[in-house]
Amino acid sequence: MLISRPKLLCISANLVGFDSRLEEMSSLLCMESNDVRMIGIHGIGGIGKTTLAIGIYNQIAHQFEGASFLPNAAEHRGSLIQRKLLADILGEKIARISNIDEGISLIKKTLCSRKVLIILDDVSALTQLEFLAGSHQWFGSGSRIIITTRNKHLLDVHEVDGLYEVQKLKSEEAFKLFSLYAFEADLPDDRFWELSGRALNYCDGLPLAVKVVGCYLRKKTELEWEDELLKLTTVGQITVQYVLRLSYDRLEHTEKDLFLDIACFFRGKDSDSVGRILDSCNFSAIGMKVLKDCSFISILDNKIEMHGLMQQMGWEIIRRESPGQPGQRSRLWNPEDVHAVLTQKTGTKAIEGISFDVSASKEIQITSEALKKMTNLRLLRVYWDGLSSYDSNTVHLPEEFEFPSYELRYLHWDGWSLESLPSNFNGKKLVELSLKHSSLNHLWKGNKCLENLKVMDLSHSRYLVECPDVSGAPSLETLNLYGCTSLREVHPSIARLKNLKILNLGNCRMLHYFPRIIGLEKLEVLNLSGCSRLEKFPDIKANMESLLELHLEGTAIIELPSSVGYLRGLVLLNMKSCKNLKILPGRICDLKSLKTLILSGCSKLERLPEITEVMEHLEELLLDGTSIRELPRSILRLKGLVLLNLRKCKELRTLRNSICGLKSHFMKLSGRLMQKKIERTLPMSQL
Repeated sequence: MLISRPKLLCISANLVGFDSRLEEMSSLLCMESNDVRMIGIHGIGGIGKTTLAIGIYNQIAHQFEGASFLPNAAEHRGSLIQRKLLADILGEKIARISNIDEGISLIKKTLCSRKVLIILDDVSALTQLEFLAGSHQWFGSGSRIIITTRNKHLLDVHEVDGLYEVQKLKSEEAFKLFSLYAFEADLPDDRFWELSGRALNYCDGLPLAVKVVGCYLRKKTELEWEDELLKLTTVGQITVQYVLRLSYDRLEHTEKDLFLDIACFFRGKDSDSVGRILDSCNFSAIGMKVLKDCSFISILDNKIEMHGLMQQMGWEIIRRESPGQPGQRSRLWNPEDVHAVLTQKTGTKAIEGISFDVSASKEIQITSEALKKMTNLRLLRVYWDGLSSYDSNTVHLPEEFEFPSYELRYLHWDGWSLESLPSNFNGKKLVELSLKHSSLNHLWKGNKCLENLKVMDLSHSRYLVECPDVSGAPSLETLNLYGCTSLREVHPSIARLKNLKILNLGNCRMLHYFPRIIGLEKLEVLNLSGCSRLEKFPDIKANMESLLELHLEGTAIIELPSSVGYLRGLVLLNMKSCKNLKILPGRICDLKSLKTLILSGCSKLERLPEITEVMEHLEELLLDGTSIRELPRSILRLKGLVLLNLRKCKELRTLRNSICGLKSHFMKLSGRLMQKKIERTLPMSQL
């Protein structure tokens, strides 16, 4: 059975020449065959391998039970990209995979009976193929695995079923692509025809160079074109990197800084989050648009992407700031360079950003002295991107550890090893704070001024017993405390946050108290699932019409307050396995926007309230495993109901009288298909 059509991937370039290339590849894809086929796409950097792969994905993904496009596969490590692959295909989050072997086993077990489309983009090593697509037998009949790489030998060794070499653009294709970027038309203006031909000579048929040069010359006069092309003729051997550098040099100062931050720290990251962080560094959204328009970056599935050649150029620009002395450079991302600067204490005020993958480094002791001189530090990310589970013993911090924080906009430190942040920590400019898997007991004492903070993530900090006072963070939009298993109470300041949109307290198993809600007007998602000691959901004393999802799965709640009726925008209410739940308030009928109500496994729930008003949007009502004795006749007011699940309702005695009208109502709305859905869901003996 085919699943719903996968989301199409965005693509920054017009697919000039794509139709002819797809036709050339059709014999390799053999879509009519039920065999599992692995196809390799190879060619030099900038030739358009990724663009072709995206186009193929968008054309054929809907024909498969699951699809996954994994960009920049060479840059991701082991179990992380295995989780991404499985999550894409299964449409759900995957629990942590502790090592590559476990990931391989899970891929085999999960995908061996599914027809899937997987695209592994920019593969650089055979090991990447071995733990993502090691054998045809891993996948179900009809699956297609497409691999893009610069290394043809890698494809030969992996014994793919077909090879396609992406050729340089033909003359007419190059002219069309160039014209789209230089003139926003299919062909050049007559006055620029000869000049366009000269410009294309330097691009050598490479789509990336064609786009960049086209953007570079856009809206220039004929005289300016002559001057720019003259520069190219005096260089000698023209390289793509030289052409890219010319375009970079044309950027404004802030646009250059924006580009370098993305190249060093944010390639492949969520565009909304990156935009928020960089905006706080006075890099405006206009700068992001300029980079996109000039093909320096693209947005792919809401992620910021950058061609490998562009990133290499950015890295080289940073290295040239201070050859041989990384402590004098503005940005550090290479684990060896970061390790050397921190252990040798050679950091200076020139450093604005550090991204440190500790899984690729030796054990390290970081002292206050190592960071003391980095007074212009804006971005600090210490993270674990390894092949195995996180090791909190890799980075050691002394108890008296301090670091300059006045300029910090982004602090991400996985496995923070101290019980709190430094007492003198200043987060006035901070926009995002992430201390996942930390040893925090408390974040800070008292109230801190964090007027710009938008995101706080302390998830999986299992020793955290105190929820921070966030009254000094009025702009906070996301607060993630998932898996803080020692947390007992929620600080009252959280319930007053007027800009909070997402509050995640899932799996806080010791949590027994949630304060009265008197704010949270903009809250969209509240997750309390797994809070197994939480017995009472608080009264709602504020307008919460923005709340879309309320997750209470596995809590100890006995009844919902009648004030839940104020949640008029609620779309999903999940109370699965609330084994103490006995009463649903009648005001649940006020939830006019509700589409899904999950009460599965609420074993003490014996009845539904009378449905006093029409609930035309409710589509799914899951009552399986409850102690429901009968359905109210008023259930007929659920005019939009698509799925009713009453499996394992052992106490159900009087279904017949109430269900007859419900069945006829379903059939009248949705015909025989809906009747089949009901028959699959209800025990046949009760029909």
